[in-house]
Amino acid sequence: MASEAEIQWAVDVAEIKQLMSKYCRGIDRHDEELFMSIWSDDAEYILPRGEGTGIDGVRDLVRKVWTQVARCHHHITNPIIETDGDTASATTDVFYFRLTADGVNCLLSGGYSFEFVRVDGDWKVRRLEFHSFVTTTPVFAENP
Repeated sequence: MASEAEIQWAVDVAEIKQLMSKYCRGIDRHDEELFMSIWSDDAEYILPRGEGTGIDGVRDLVRKVWTQVARCHHHITNPIIETDGDTASATTDVFYFRLTADGVNCLLSGGYSFEFVRVDGDWKVRRLEFHSFVTTTPVFAENP
């Protein structure tokens, strides 16, 4: 029989995986309400195209992404999640397809480093940083 601590760990990991999925769905569908719902008030969002701090900074950065990237589709894989009470961290792999503003279809890969915090009983993303593995790679025949 599972202990209370093991059950809590399983619940925490499932909730954290949901946050990562909401990140992907929110950014891919340009769903600002969903995207912004995952962040803590003191969040840090770090991408090659800029950094956002706090809710307003995160919102500004994702709007910049949406302006520069017409469409994208993220896939987070291989999460390694560590929990410690009301904080947690995760490292993941990510690959995503994107259509740039100038019409080029690309495949990118990299990793995310997440930090999470439990706020009023709910997990939130405290920090998210992208690390590139592969630079922009055209993947479709119609690209030059």
